[in-house]
Amino acid sequence: MLRALVLLITIHCSLFTVSAQDIKDESRWWDGKRLYTATVDAEGNVRMDGESEDMGGDSFQLNKVSGKNGQYTLASTNSHGWIFIRGEVGWRVDHVQQDGMDFLAVRKPNGDCCYTLTLTPDNLKNCVAQRKIIEDREVSWMLQNYLLDTRYLGRFSKPQLRLLRNEILARHGWKFQSKDLQEYFGKQKWYKPVADNSSIKLSLIEMTNIQLLKSEEAVEEDNRVRYENTEVAEKMMEPVDGIITVTTEAQFINALGNDRVIELGEDVHLNLSNILEREDWFSGVPGRAWVTIAERDGGDQPIVISEFTNDGQQLVLRNFRNLVIRGKHNSSIEVNPRYSFCLSYIDCDGCKLENLTIGHTEGGYCDGGVIGYKGGNRNFIFHCDLYGCGTYGIVASETRELTVHDTNIHDCTYGIMELWDCLGVTFKSCDFFSNREYDLISNKGSEYTTFSDCRFFGNWADAPLFVSDEDFMLIGCEVYHPIIGAQARIVAPEHDNKFGDDANYIPGPRKRPIGPDVE
Repeated sequence: MLRALVLLITIHCSLFTVSAQDIKDESRWWDGKRLYTATVDAEGNVRMDGESEDMGGDSFQLNKVSGKNGQYTLASTNSHGWIFIRGEVGWRVDHVQQDGMDFLAVRKPNGDCCYTLTLTPDNLKNCVAQRKIIEDREVSWMLQNYLLDTRYLGRFSKPQLRLLRNEILARHGWKFQSKDLQEYFGKQKWYKPVADNSSIKLSLIEMTNIQLLKSEEAVEEDNRVRYENTEVAEKMMEPVDGIITVTTEAQFINALGNDRVIELGEDVHLNLSNILEREDWFSGVPGRAWVTIAERDGGDQPIVISEFTNDGQQLVLRNFRNLVIRGKHNSSIEVNPRYSFCLSYIDCDGCKLENLTIGHTEGGYCDGGVIGYKGGNRNFIFHCDLYGCGTYGIVASETRELTVHDTNIHDCTYGIMELWDCLGVTFKSCDFFSNREYDLISNKGSEYTTFSDCRFFGNWADAPLFVSDEDFMLIGCEVYHPIIGAQARIVAPEHDNKFGDDANYIPGPRKRPIGPDVE
């Protein structure tokens, strides 16, 4: 069965680029999430610059394959060598023009298509509107008539992806040898198996979608695009082990683990210092550690660490995956040491803080903050209130795709945030106020940092608001501050930002409130 299918796809795929032309300058390409505009140089190499509703811009490079019309290799445009789209440096990209379709196919080394970008004449607004209309169609229609993308596939679990991949074949009457597929499709009224699988003919869309589904099944769960809409992941990464409700610091520490939701009960206020100061809870306990300095270890086992600071201990979570910490009504996390982080993450992926108030019991200087990240991918903060008196609200280094939504950062003693060598940090619908007294937002070596629908007001007037050695994007923001700082680094094409130099100005309430306990 598989050999016949592979042969069929291989023969058909060999025809993909026979008539393909090279990518045209200023052409637009849509991947379901971002709209990319092509800039072609004299050698035929292409820089693709993207924009999206909520995550700002990014870019990648397509290097022309000499003597091959419509063939390229994938390359990075940033110093880290990172690529936002699905693929790796050196992978082949084909410009496919066939059966009325015009798209780019990113291919894995085995030739399977793992990512697509479709040629479009539309702008970003129209692409998003059309996507919402199309995706309301039945899944079966999408499989046969629409070129899928990773954003759409992110709504399905891996077992569901396998069924969808095989449904494309089943709609043509494919005879399955796997017993579970025989039983599943045998219950479908429309399924009529054929006598000979070799008689089945698949369209270009169907064959490409089979490859996309197969590639998506092979992607590690942490690297999948797991959200259904442009609000980025409100329903993302639901845990497999259920919800664990906690009301004490001891219950919280015992509940920590991968792939789960830990929920603070209503009106629960945890002071983690009550447990972090107890060495017997960490030293010599499996999965925990009591250390002077928490280092990156390159491992994959989650470790709960009580780390020494100048005036106490701080909580460090290392190597965690898909851990959600959230609060019910009026719940909070705090710590006593002035020089500690309330929560610190090292090499954690897909972790989320939601609907919590987090801060310090006393003011501090020199070190510490509210939330710290070192390394890690695709972490989230939603509907939170981060307050000092830690030095900064967020300190992140070498972190990729950190997303902060509907969150306040205020009353921090040194500034709002420090970002060091990060990639793709996004703030949407956040308020930053009453912070002091040095560089308020320090963006050093961090690319594709974006602020969307954010407000900056009531901060320390003598400090520059932005200090950055990389371009960053403002989209629909309100900025009330006399010293902007790195104004030349602000990228705001066609976006309506509002600036005022009165640091004492307090804007009115938002139409849609943000922070904890907001519906």
